[in-house]
Amino acid sequence: MPGCVEPRIARLRGVLRLALSLACLLLGSLSAFAGELVHVRLEGPLDRGMLPQLARAVRAAKAEAGSTLVVELDTPGGSIDLMWDLSKQIRDAADGGVRTVAWVHRHAVSAGVLLAISCERVYMSRDASIGSALPVSIGPGGIAPVSEDPAVREKITSAMRGDFRAMAERNGRPPALAEAMVDPDARVYQIKREGELVLITGSEWDDLRAKPDAPSLVETIAGPGTMLNLSATRAVELRFADGVAESLAEVAEKCGLSTGATQQIERAHSDEVVRWLDMFGPLLLVAGLVLAYTEFKLPGFGLPGILSIACFVLLLTGRYMAGLADVPHIVAIVVGILLIAGELILWPGTLWSGILGFVLLIGGLIFSGLGPGFSFGSGIDRERLLSTGANILVSSAIAVGLMLALSRFLPRTPLLRRLVLVPGESGIVGGALPESGGRHGELARVGALGAALSPLRPVGKVALDADPSIEFEARSSGALLERGARVRVVEVSAARLVVEPAEEPRA
Repeated sequence: MPGCVEPRIARLRGVLRLALSLACLLLGSLSAFAGELVHVRLEGPLDRGMLPQLARAVRAAKAEAGSTLVVELDTPGGSIDLMWDLSKQIRDAADGGVRTVAWVHRHAVSAGVLLAISCERVYMSRDASIGSALPVSIGPGGIAPVSEDPAVREKITSAMRGDFRAMAERNGRPPALAEAMVDPDARVYQIKREGELVLITGSEWDDLRAKPDAPSLVETIAGPGTMLNLSATRAVELRFADGVAESLAEVAEKCGLSTGATQQIERAHSDEVVRWLDMFGPLLLVAGLVLAYTEFKLPGFGLPGILSIACFVLLLTGRYMAGLADVPHIVAIVVGILLIAGELILWPGTLWSGILGFVLLIGGLIFSGLGPGFSFGSGIDRERLLSTGANILVSSAIAVGLMLALSRFLPRTPLLRRLVLVPGESGIVGGALPESGGRHGELARVGALGAALSPLRPVGKVALDADPSIEFEARSSGALLERGARVRVVEVSAARLVVEPAEEPRA
């Protein structure tokens, strides 16, 4: 009897081992197909159109639990603003439970370095390279230092060094290498400490070398005066990259995924629209301001006003599609424009309305270009704030210059002189305003006397003595005038009279 039981127990054990092996094989197969691989390719110089493209990829990866986002990079870099916004999207994906992987297909230069190290894993093709992230500016003369002022240049470089270092530390990469890719004066040494190879900065090496038990120097990785750029083999050797992969299928295999469930996020036509709107953004802002000024100088509401609104709508649409502008920014800009218009038309002279409107307008324009997640604690974000504000002010200054040119030369232009009021030899105005003819034209004369119907600070309403029932918009040429003050017309310009204080007539 005992001899019959033992073979049965042996057979049962064999069946259990086979079942366990099949279960492990099945679980391994399921884990290989768990989640989805979302692939997006960022190729060429970084542009605003990549923001909505990457945002779609992040949403697709977040839609299914356990998904992996593979960001394929082949870029010479781009602006600091764009680099930071794209990096934020990758970090937000990782914080949302998405596994992020960078695949450097050929080059990840300049801003591309930060995008790569923002991912949890980095793979490179065999002939790929990564590095050379010195901040520069690109202008008509080509590539130049980001600033001619050494203090400003060091300030920007220092901010980028700190953020590159923090990003490398976040994902377990040698921070000294990240710093050396930003700063050509950085030094990186490989030392042997307690039997392990360690990368340290130049200042750390100087401190260790001064001690009696200084570790041995193995190799100088980066010296002053050169930008660090690593090949794929070297990056893997120094633990800046996780491995070499020649294809997307190989990347998926190294991540334990299958390419059968790959979702490709291609560049859409709307992304190209965003790129073009961003390219012409400064021109749209200048045109919008100049056209708004022209509309204000003309009677009623016409083509300049419509075109001005269209310019601002296009500007904000591009930023909204790129994921930078949000509803609060748009509301602030619209409310600011309405308050400024109210100051000029409905309640002139109040001042607070115009000042508040100007603050809301400029603030909305600046922060609508910074995107969500802006933080004053980030050095790069602070530099972006200053850069964006400076660009807005430069565009505004150009617009003001064009406004002054229009106000001076427009009346003398044969084709457009009918758009403004100019005084004739007899003092009677002529032009495009409805009130330039008939009774209004007879009253609007240089030298006519009247009284202020509202405070002129400096803009308000006046009535002329010849017919007090007719109101004119007027601007004080000098001191602010109170309601009821006597005035004299000294100029008849586009949409209003220009007046000065007048003495009371004596009996």
